[in-house]
Amino acid sequence: MAAADEARLTFERIADDLRQQIRDGELRPGQLLPTQSQLMQTYKASSLTVQKAIRLLRNEGWVIARQGRGTFVTRSADFEDAFEKVAGDLQQQIYSGALAPGARLPAREVLAEYYAVPLNVVTNAIALLAGNFLLRYPGELPGDEVYVRDWDDHGFATQLIHGRLVGKIRDGSLAKGATVTVDEVVDMLGGDAEAADQALNFLALEGRIKKYAKRNGARQEFEYVIIGGEFGTEVPVTVQPVDEPDEASTIPQKEFPAAGLADLAYKLERALERIEELEERVERLEGRDAG
Repeated sequence: MAAADEARLTFERIADDLRQQIRDGELRPGQLLPTQSQLMQTYKASSLTVQKAIRLLRNEGWVIARQGRGTFVTRSADFEDAFEKVAGDLQQQIYSGALAPGARLPAREVLAEYYAVPLNVVTNAIALLAGNFLLRYPGELPGDEVYVRDWDDHGFATQLIHGRLVGKIRDGSLAKGATVTVDEVVDMLGGDAEAADQALNFLALEGRIKKYAKRNGARQEFEYVIIGGEFGTEVPVTVQPVDEPDEASTIPQKEFPAAGLADLAYKLERALERIEELEERVERLEGRDAG
C-alpha cells in the first residue's frame, strides 16, 4: 500500500469507494445507498466511521438524506428541492418566532446536519434570505455568523408583519370579514406603525384584504377587512417551502436547533471524531513500527 493510501483515514477510504461507485454508474442517481449496517459490515468499520463517510459525501453533494427513508444518490432535481426546503423552512422559523428578531442562526454545519443537505445548499439559502432582508451578516459581509434582522430594520419589520398576518389569515385567527387597524396589528404582532401600514398595504395590493377610510373626529383613519383567498408565496419574495411526500407527514419533525446549544453539540461531536481519528493514526503507526 502506498504511503498516501496509508495516511488516509477509514472514513475517507469508504467515501472514496462510494464516490467511485457513483462515478462508474454502479450507484445511479436516485438509487438508495446501502444501509449503515450494511456499510459497517462491508467495510468492517464502526458506526461513527460510516456516518462520517456519509456526511462527507453529503456535504460534497454526492448523496442526499430523506428523513425516514434513507440516503440516496443525488439527482440534479434534488439540489433545487433541498434549496427550496431549507430557504422556506428558515423563513417559516423566522415568521413563527422560533428564530426571533436579532437571534443568531446555528452554524452552517449544524444546519446542514439538521436538514441533511450539502453545505453549499445552506450557504445559498442563507444568502437568498439575506438578500430578501430577513437575515444579515455582521458588517453585511458573508461570514460564519448570521443573524435574523431586528425590528429596527424597516424592510425586515414589514416582511415579518406581512408573513405573520398571512399565517393568521391562513389558520383562521383572522377570519374572513374581520377588521383590523394599523394600531391593532402593532399591538398583536409588534413592530411600528409604519411597517404595519406597509405590510397591510401589500396585502391590499395582493387582494387579500380591502382598505377602507373612516373618520375619527377631524382625523381620517383606515381599517382593513380580511378577504382571504388563495395564497402563493408567504411574502413578496420567491421562496416557497416544498411539500413533502404523504408518507413523510407521519414522521416526527426534529426540534429546530437553538444556536448556542446546537453549536456546542456540534463542536463536541467533532472533537470526539477527532479523538477517534487520532486513535486510528496511532494504531497505524504502532502497527507499522511493529512490522
